[in-house]
Amino acid sequence: MKKIAALSLSLALSASLTATSLVLASPSAEAASSKEWIHISERTTYYGDVENGQPDGRGTINWGDGKQYSGDFKNGKRSGNGKYINQYIKEGEQHKVVYSGSWSGDKMEGTGTLTHKVTLADGTVRWNQIQTGTFKNNQLQSGYDVIHALADPDYSFSYKNGTESLTILGSNVNILESWKTGRMFSAQYKNGSVNKEYSFFPGDTKAEQRKHEAVLKYFQSIQSKVTPHLQQFQKMSKQVPLK
Repeated sequence: MKKIAALSLSLALSASLTATSLVLASPSAEAASSKEWIHISERTTYYGDVENGQPDGRGTINWGDGKQYSGDFKNGKRSGNGKYINQYIKEGEQHKVVYSGSWSGDKMEGTGTLTHKVTLADGTVRWNQIQTGTFKNNQLQSGYDVIHALADPDYSFSYKNGTESLTILGSNVNILESWKTGRMFSAQYKNGSVNKEYSFFPGDTKAEQRKHEAVLKYFQSIQSKVTPHLQQFQKMSKQVPLK
């Protein structure tokens, strides 16, 4: 149950990113080719390249003290490459969201890396997540997603690319060996019509146990295929410590 509660944060993250789209009020600046200040609202300011009275080129926008984007703009919208930071408090927890990568029309579009860290009031990190790959409409479309949380098990690993996907719950210790010997808490592999699920727990009946062992043999047969993903999971897990 702890893991289910933790994973629901991804939906909140998506809503947070969508809510930060830049909507310009009538800017107090004339068309210019040099860097300028634009006061978009009482708490929102922009400094950078300006054309036709709106951000166009390279610049930085601040929404108050907790949100900032620095990078490329086109016709007043985040487009090109840039870095977005959003720090906020929700239900007593400190959230920090950082995305570095490609943008189009004020949305994450293209290759990039997103991190989301949640810290409790006592300084304990409850949730640390990293996604890297290709984004579309503020969502990871293909690539890797690793979550480390105060849960049991404490790691969630995901990979997807087209019809192929791999999801593992378990530990970040000796992932390759755990895949080979079946010591993962749970794993699911999909590729086209293939859909295999495995759990560390044995089957309740002989028939279930035979099915269980058959899935493990299948996982062992594709170890060379999934090894690059397992290695990437191992590498990314070091980037999300709970400290």
